[in-house]
Formats: sequence, structure tokens, C-alpha cells
Amino acid sequence: MKKIVLLALTGGIIISALVGGIMLSYTKEEPIKDYLVLSGTIDNFKRRDIKLEGFDFEKKILFDKKAKTFLDTIRLNRDGYYKIVVNKRRFDIFLTKTEDLKITLDYKNPDAITFEGVNGVTGKYFLDKKEIFAEEVITLRELLTKEETDFLTILNGYKESLSKLLTNSQLPEAFIKKETKNIEYEYLRNLYYYPSYYPALSGDEEYSPSGNFPSVSDKINFNEGEDYQDFTFYQNIVKDEIQRLADEKSTEDTDIALNYLETVHTEVSDSIVKNNLLFDQAQKGITYTDNLEGYYRKYMAFSSNKAQKDRMTEIYNSLKLTAKGMPCPKFENYENIEGGTTSMDDLLSSGKYLYIDVWATWCSFCKRETPLLKRLELQYHDENIEFVSISVDNINAKSKWKETIEQKEMGGVQLFADKSFGSDFIKKFAIKGLPRFILVDPEGNIISPNAPRPSDGPKLTKMFEEIGISI
Repeated sequence: MKKIVLLALTGGIIISALVGGIMLSYTKEEPIKDYLVLSGTIDNFKRRDIKLEGFDFEKKILFDKKAKTFLDTIRLNRDGYYKIVVNKRRFDIFLTKTEDLKITLDYKNPDAITFEGVNGVTGKYFLDKKEIFAEEVITLRELLTKEETDFLTILNGYKESLSKLLTNSQLPEAFIKKETKNIEYEYLRNLYYYPSYYPALSGDEEYSPSGNFPSVSDKINFNEGEDYQDFTFYQNIVKDEIQRLADEKSTEDTDIALNYLETVHTEVSDSIVKNNLLFDQAQKGITYTDNLEGYYRKYMAFSSNKAQKDRMTEIYNSLKLTAKGMPCPKFENYENIEGGTTSMDDLLSSGKYLYIDVWATWCSFCKRETPLLKRLELQYHDENIEFVSISVDNINAKSKWKETIEQKEMGGVQLFADKSFGSDFIKKFAIKGLPRFILVDPEGNIISPNAPRPSDGPKLTKMFEEIGISI
């Protein structure tokens, strides 16, 4: 006769069977938890989702508007700093890979947010930290307008207050270790910003740091990959320092986008920092470079991140379709300032070169170009070139578009794109920033997908002269 005995033990199940006088045992281990559950309640919130953001991480979490709740299983690659994004409100949190967190929030009263779970105490710490900042610093802009002595006094006091808060908040040791670094990097970031921001914000253009002002550049190593992932303040300094070094190497004829890639490659060896800097800039930089092929080749040689290289290949293949010498994409029936419609074929029927300005009323850099573009249009009015401005304002801003054109007395052909940045014409040029200028020949072929701006002066007039247009 066969006798079967079942034994259940905590932490697993052991099944023992007596078969033919031989005892056989089978152990089934419970699965190890490799996720956290993020849940919560939000009152007075009408959107369909919220977001969780971190370094190289973003996830949308569905929000049940009827129940006013959200719940999702999150798998993270690393413990660290994250943000819960609830429409326009952002809340700092610290997450570990397996510790659940519950959040309760009233969207109309964000200061009343509460956290439950092992990492709930860190959420409370971030709220207290925010209060200290508001009391002692007010805003970063306010801090950077202070005279040097006052700036250093406030900054040192703020740092000391944060250190006391961290010590007295009974936080997990692992978090304290990271946050101690974070406080130091925030301190260094503010020091780093001061010499460049204070003259502009205060109006004291003659200011230069005193001999007692702490140096930051010599304290920053570009190759701290862990810190780059963890601390936004460290990222801020590294990005600005790399940009400063790239600017120092630039000359009037430098391809600025390509120069930045080469600077990163020369100055940074850590793969995390290097790949992030390259990719962060390249998504826009490749749309501005004068040498698409060369830019793409160098990016592919410098980066070691396969997913990012694959994405850049997609962008490159798209941009090849609007490279120099390619037929310019067409658009149909864009509304013009007179109330009618204009298509690309209408413009080409004139047999003129087209200098196209893509702009928006909210773009401050566009506003700087406006008077110079207006002057150019007057200077070249009788030449074989048409000046065309295409607004990518939102449809709700159409009245503002009309008012701006009237107030600024803008000339040339004024058009309103059909779907703002979603317009096919805009997407085919992969336009990421404004203003953008495009030069097209009378046959509809692209001379330059990223032509010089009016403010580039001689560089633009030289391009016009090369195609036989001069004044």
C-alpha cells in the first residue's frame, strides 16, 4: 500500500511521498518579489493618467477617475530618486525595487500629500526639504540676484539646514548616504551658477567673483556614472561644463552640433555619462548640423548604447529625405494672413527661391529674428527670392498670430500650419526647436534644411550670393 504524507512549511512547500518504501521529497519555493506596487488616491483630478519618471525611465500609470485611485506594478532596475508627475505637479520620491508605496493627494491642495510604506518617510523628508527651500532661499532666481557675501551666507545656511533635517528625520541609512551627496551637489550647482547668472539677473555686468569665492569646476569629475544617474544637480553641472568647453573651441565657422559631440568624446570616458550626453544633445543636434552624414557617423562611433543608436538611425534615415539636394516636402492649403489658403506648389509657381521661417508667437528666439527678417525682406524685395513665414502656433493661438503680424508689421508670405508641430511638413524636417530656416530653390529642391538665421548676418548673405542673389 502507498502512503502519502503532505507537509506544509513556511517559506515553501515540501511534498513527501512514500513509494515502494522509498521517501521522495519535492520542494517548491515561493517566487522572490522583484517589483513594487505603487498605488494611491487623488482627489479633484480629472486626467486619465499620471507618470513616474526617473533617470532613463518613464512609465504612465492609469488613473481611475471614478474611483479616484491608481495602482500599478513597477519593476525598476535600480533604487533611486524618482518623480510622480500629476499633470503640472511634480513630487519627489525615493523608491527601492521591492518596497511598496501608497500616496494620498488632493490635487487642489498639494501640500497635504501623504505617503505610506517603507519609503513614505523619504517622501515626507522631501516635503520638509521643500519648505526649508521656500523659507530660506525663496526661489533660485531670488538667490542668484543676491550680492556675493549675502549669496554665500544664505547658501551655506540652507546647506546646514538640510544637513540637520537629514540627520533628524530617522531615514534609512542607504537613503542618508545618497542624500548627503545630493545636498553637496545642490550646493555646488548653485555655486557654479552664480558667476554666470548674477551679472545678468542683477544688472551688474562688471561683476567677477572675488578671490574667496569657492571654485566648482576643479571639484567636478565628468566620469561619475552612478552619481549622474542619481543626482540631477550633478547632471546640471556636467552638462553646463561640457557646453562651456565646447563653446571655447568654437569659431565662426564651427559646426556647433558636431563640435559638441567631439567635446563629449574627448572629455568623458564613463559610458553612462557619455552616452546620455551624446543622446540628449544628438536628438536635436542632428537636425541642426551642416554635415548630416559626418554627424551621424561620429555619433555612431562615439556611442555604445544600442537602443540610443537605433533611435538615432531612425532620425538619420528620416532626415536624409530632407537633406541638401532632396525635393522639399509639400504642404497643402495652409491658411494665409489674408484669409485664403496657400500651398507649396503655389509658392513654387512664382519661380523664385524660398527662404522659409518656421516660428511661433511664444518663441523668444523667434522674436529676436523678426526685425532682422523684416529688414531682409525689404532689402531683397525685388530679388528672385520669396520670404515665407510658417507659424506652428496652436490652433487656439490663431488670433494672437494675426495680432503679432499686424503689430510687428511683418512682411512676406505669412502662413499658419495646419497641425502645429504635428504638421507633416514640420515632422519631415524633424524640427525640434525654433526658429528654423529652410532655403529651397525654384525647382523645389532643398538648398539648406537648416539655413543661417537673419542674425547670422554675413553667413546668410554669403549663402544668398552663392545662388546668385545679392543686393
